[in-house]
Amino acid sequence: MNQNQSSPGATETVVLEHDSVYASLCDKINLKPIAQARPLEAFRDSDMLAEASADERIARGMSAFLELVSKSSQTVDRLDKSLLDFHIGQLDRQIGRQLDAVMHTPEFQALEGRWRGLKMLVSRTDFRRNARIEVLDVSKDALQRDFEDTPELIQSGLYRLTYIEEYDTPGGQPISAMISDFEFANSPMDIALLRNISKVAAAAHMPFIGSVGAAFFGKQSMEEVAAIQDIGNYFDRAEYIKWKSFRDTDDARYVGLTMPRVLGRLPYGKDTTPVRAFNYEEAVKGPDHNRYDPTYLTLKGGKLVIDTSKGIVKQNDSDHTVHPVSARDRMRLKQLSDALRQWRPQP
Repeated sequence: MNQNQSSPGATETVVLEHDSVYASLCDKINLKPIAQARPLEAFRDSDMLAEASADERIARGMSAFLELVSKSSQTVDRLDKSLLDFHIGQLDRQIGRQLDAVMHTPEFQALEGRWRGLKMLVSRTDFRRNARIEVLDVSKDALQRDFEDTPELIQSGLYRLTYIEEYDTPGGQPISAMISDFEFANSPMDIALLRNISKVAAAAHMPFIGSVGAAFFGKQSMEEVAAIQDIGNYFDRAEYIKWKSFRDTDDARYVGLTMPRVLGRLPYGKDTTPVRAFNYEEAVKGPDHNRYDPTYLTLKGGKLVIDTSKGIVKQNDSDHTVHPVSARDRMRLKQLSDALRQWRPQP
């Protein structure tokens, strides 16, 4: 295709000659050739794209296609659908690689996992039976600072929100359970945070659900955790002294920690979850499990969370009021904690 370009800049235009291949193609598909078209970069702006006529958009697309053909090392005998599909496929793969780079970053995966976990919980909760879900936007670090910045636990924000304003207020709505997406390690700071959370949870009779990962066991992956031969004796090591001290407190029965992670969704692809906009095959092959869609607590303990919500709804359905979790439910959480202590991973 013959085309003349002016000097680079914001006002750059492309002159399309009427005796070119472009004009011949326009004649075949009943389109009106245009004399000038804005540069391809201009169409990145949504407003400019909306202002462009259909003829101009098609002209720019055809120009880009012919430019790809001219740069190809293969000999082109004819312009047909198979050639067009080939170049569209190359663009799809390029866009797919860019999406993989973004979607497989830990920050994006954690964000996607939170929202997918919340969606799963909401979609499987029967709100017709006196159930209510509230979302508190607070990070693990912010919650830790909240406890550190207050001289007494009863002055912390979490205590005020859960105990003072709900449990200890006439007409308040006590919280049946608090589900977080926090993953705890075996560090002194995390154990201290769990202690403070457990005290608030005990005061409000509100079980707290968190999670642990491989880092809690001092490992890099769950495969390494599963290779631990004697998990009971493993916790007798010196680095778990603070953990065992916390676990033996009465308030620890209000804390449940789940593991392992679960797959939040199937990878995108024509055989799993097709993408309509373009042909996207998410690259998830290989030994690195983090390339899948790893999520944290909300999907990690999703089954436990959903079962807990169903139990709370069933418990409250008789008199249509919200109560703290019963002693029987607390005993179940204690049994779950005891079972976790005795858990033996399968190699």
